[in-house]
Amino acid sequence: MPQPAPFRLPAVAMPQRPARPLRFPLPPLEAMTARGVALRGETPDDLGFLRQLYAAGRAVEMRLLNDTWDRETKRDFLEKQFSYQYLHHATYYGDGDFALITLGGRPIGKLYLQWRLAGGLPPEVRVFDFLLLPALRDQGIGSLVLAALLRLAALHNAAVSLHVEPINPARRLYARFGFQPMGVEGASGALLMGWRDGPLDPKPRLERST
Repeated sequence: MPQPAPFRLPAVAMPQRPARPLRFPLPPLEAMTARGVALRGETPDDLGFLRQLYAAGRAVEMRLLNDTWDRETKRDFLEKQFSYQYLHHATYYGDGDFALITLGGRPIGKLYLQWRLAGGLPPEVRVFDFLLLPALRDQGIGSLVLAALLRLAALHNAAVSLHVEPINPARRLYARFGFQPMGVEGASGALLMGWRDGPLDPKPRLERST
């Protein structure tokens, strides 16, 4: 009996984003500098890292498919999903700031922002991607980067908005900075959260009782 063909998504052309300076670079906090945390503009040479980061962000999902997909099917799926996301960002956020988060000069994450400070609408910053390598999470790095962003947003009197999955632990971090739920994305179920004139530093983390 012939075996079914392995699951494959269609491929898409993926034009590379050009290297360019950040339109609104985040002023580094003293604590960021002390820990060697910085941000820089993304370049085409970072594609390898970006693929690695994307795959790391979906590693838990892929482990759940161990009994269904082989390694090559998962690799092909992640590669094409990454290309879809890359193309989507280039198409819909062409004027965005595509920044890499670095630690000691080594890339460890990304922060993608779209600034809207003109056009007669209330000033706003949309965080359309914010991700760290799993091994570097829960070490205060995300808090430092978010604190730097909120300070720059406050300087421009801008609101900050983002989407987060309801089960994503980052939701608790955003809440500690004063982000408020604003609605649910119909198709994906992602939660829209917003910040305006809120805390510039996170509230203390609540310790769980044992």
